[in-house]
Amino acid sequence: MTAVLVTGGAGFVGLNLVEALLGRGEHVVVFGQEAALPEPAGEIFGRLPGRLEVVTGDIRDPEALARLFRERRIDRVFPFAAVTAGPAREAASPGLVLDVNLHGVIATLAAARDAGTVRRVVLPASSAVYGESAYDHAWLDEVTTPCMPISLYGVTKYAVERAGLRLAGLWGLDAVAARIGATYGPWERDTGLRDTLSPHLAIAQAALRGDAAVLPPAPLPSYDWVYVRDLAAGLIALLDCPTPPGRVFNLASGTDWSPHAAACCDTLVREMPGFRWRHAAPGEAANIPFNETRPRGLMAIQRAAALGWAPAFTLEAAYADYAAWLKRTQRGVLAGAGKA
Repeated sequence: MTAVLVTGGAGFVGLNLVEALLGRGEHVVVFGQEAALPEPAGEIFGRLPGRLEVVTGDIRDPEALARLFRERRIDRVFPFAAVTAGPAREAASPGLVLDVNLHGVIATLAAARDAGTVRRVVLPASSAVYGESAYDHAWLDEVTTPCMPISLYGVTKYAVERAGLRLAGLWGLDAVAARIGATYGPWERDTGLRDTLSPHLAIAQAALRGDAAVLPPAPLPSYDWVYVRDLAAGLIALLDCPTPPGRVFNLASGTDWSPHAAACCDTLVREMPGFRWRHAAPGEAANIPFNETRPRGLMAIQRAAALGWAPAFTLEAAYADYAAWLKRTQRGVLAGAGKA
């Protein structure tokens, strides 16, 4: 049986991707230094029809990667290990950000080249590649919108996209790049490797504690958050498409979350008794942090739609699904501020 390799598979997006792959019966290999799965992922994943292997190793170690490919029949790769760095980490550890986000992907591609068995690589780009353009364009598309990354994280993701596609072409690998939009939902937690956590996680933590969530004053800035289960489905669509209509794809909701914020929070009120929320009054501090204060353009998803993919969850339905997942699995993990 062939296997799908997911580096960074113990992270937020990685866990959802692994869960979706196992759900359709795949043999999935998770590889990374932080490869241990959080509770209760092992128990949940163990009930799915696929087969899971967790292997500890460093994606920057060519020998470890060569051994991984040599010992398993890996034919598809998601090289998703990354450090989502904020300004403080960028300033303190730029080498770590570059090593993990860029050099780790290149090392994984080289191992895939040498193995000679890989038929598709899905490269992890990001909406962060648009950078300053996100504030100057109503719609962000893969062809006409300039990429002007601001953060070192965005720079590395653009480098992954460009260098990854270039090297894949030179090395005979079939690769596509996914520009992943801002994401929320199941399995998001503070691992110490993601400096920018979503406001949805903070809202969920407040709901689990039975606290009141105080959002910034309305209206909230525009932002097209994508539910992580929809994102995982989009990544698998990129994995499966035999003749993709391009090499770079936006994966986002295509919908501004901000006008739906009240309905989403009201969904949590219905699903999680005791939870309350409101917008901050004039002069009052919010307790739900929003990293963006400027309106952003929305990511166009027509190219991904040509794959047959579209978000399956409305925003309110996504919050209901998230609430059900929280009650079922994560009360003890997310209720506090500690790392999982």
